Amino acid sequence: MKRLTTFLSVLCISIVQAQSFDHIVYKQAVCPIYKQVLQKRVFKESIDELNAVKKKYGMLFGEDYLLMSYCYKEMGSDSLSAIYAKKSCSVPTFDMRTTWYIADLNYGYITEGFIERDRKLIDEGFEISSKNYQEKNPDSLVAVIDSMTYWDQFYLNQWYANPDNNAFKHQLDSINSVNEQLLAEMIQKTGFPGEKRLQLGEFCIWVILVHSAGNEEFYQRMKPVFLNEVKIGNMSPWMFANWVDQHQFYSKLPTIYNTQVGLKADYTDSELKIISENRFEIGLVDVEYSLPKF
Repeated sequence: MKRLTTFLSVLCISIVQAQSFDHIVYKQAVCPIYKQVLQKRVFKESIDELNAVKKKYGMLFGEDYLLMSYCYKEMGSDSLSAIYAKKSCSVPTFDMRTTWYIADLNYGYITEGFIERDRKLIDEGFEISSKNYQEKNPDSLVAVIDSMTYWDQFYLNQWYANPDNNAFKHQLDSINSVNEQLLAEMIQKTGFPGEKRLQLGEFCIWVILVHSAGNEEFYQRMKPVFLNEVKIGNMSPWMFANWVDQHQFYSKLPTIYNTQVGLKADYTDSELKIISENRFEIGLVDVEYSLPKF
């Protein structure tokens, strides 16, 4: 662990500077468009509104281009849908994970029935995505995250296999503490290793977040730090929300953002309204249409 700490302290990487706008405010501009598309089935006007957001901010994130691609798909234009689907995986994403909980807002549905020419565009987009990922993330950064995750899982499995052995529990607590320190140092030096840099590979760091949410001191200390990482674009709204909800779960408190899908489904209208408002505050797509029906 000492070696890993030393390695992180001397890690020199090329950091992609976050765009100089509040990413929560950006997401609050596009969140209502998702609702308009997915609930009201309004497509042309939604495309116009997405283009207006693009004009204001000078860009859209990949997940928002995917929404645009979906609109064209539903309007019957596979050729335009393919162009924007390619765009969606050719540019940085910020919170693509939210699309996992939205029926049909995925490449499988969107590309269904595409002719070979349109499918080729999607393949080209994924090739660009892979190239961008490798250029942004040197092996040194990935190695640090992989090592953190490996030791987390190693000691966790040891404890699960020997639940009555306090020595293994002590080892798990120790590695959790080390990983929390490493994560805090990483954020201070290079920012949270989120989706814009790691793409969906950011899920690797989620394992560390899940366990850190049970440490009350770490949670209280890092919550404002993490929220700021969302604002500057390093941490996705979903990742922040899920970390907070995990803390609520450990503390036996009600969910705030309802990102732990399937744990509870019988919400009252007033509870759903509060959850929706909480999600909007951090720029997270609204729960009432983003969660699958069970």
